[in-house]
Amino acid sequence: MPNSSYLCSTGLRTLYPSTTDAAFDAATGVVAFDVRAVPLLWLAMFRPGDIAEQSITVETDASAVVAEFDFARGEFVEVVPDPEAGASETVEAAAPLAEKGAALAGLDAAVPVLNRLFAAEGALDEHAALLRRAVERSPGAYLTIELDEIEALWEPGTFAPALREALACLDGEAGPGRERLLELTGLRTGRPFPPARLLLDGIDAEDDDHWNLVRLLGASFGADVPWETA
Repeated sequence: MPNSSYLCSTGLRTLYPSTTDAAFDAATGVVAFDVRAVPLLWLAMFRPGDIAEQSITVETDASAVVAEFDFARGEFVEVVPDPEAGASETVEAAAPLAEKGAALAGLDAAVPVLNRLFAAEGALDEHAALLRRAVERSPGAYLTIELDEIEALWEPGTFAPALREALACLDGEAGPGRERLLELTGLRTGRPFPPARLLLDGIDAEDDDHWNLVRLLGASFGADVPWETA
């Protein structure tokens, strides 16, 4: 699967529950996912103070071949792990993490701000309501975003500052927040946001509308999401 982000609901207060929580079931714990982007309304649930740091032990597979982006060459290259390396390594992770109730309160507070930032594109109240439903019916008391695969697509050292600037603007702070949100989400501007019920109502739409709906909300990973299935 291409570099993806995952909105996760977990019973433990932990980052990257797919790695750190033995009880985590991706079929129900992944609320939604996206490819090569982090959806706008996921970000709306968090603020800079919600970015947590954690040391995580990752099991390594010496036989695996992975792809990393080579910025000097401008392309993905295959990287074969060192067979002499240990069976595990510890990485320092940073990602948004909040209690589910606090995250939903953050979403409610951010919607008016986003409606101002994206006034030309249209209001997001109905979209946020559908995301709220998906989060509320997911298991677990905490919400986090697994986004290390997205960070890997950015120049080293640039992702974390952009994420903090994007989250800071959700409290109405001045600055480059809108531009950072666009960089993180991959939204295509210059057109109205698609209706929240685009898929539910079978509305005829352009490819850019379907693209933007996913950039706003994400897509189903395992569990149904209420903007795709009634």
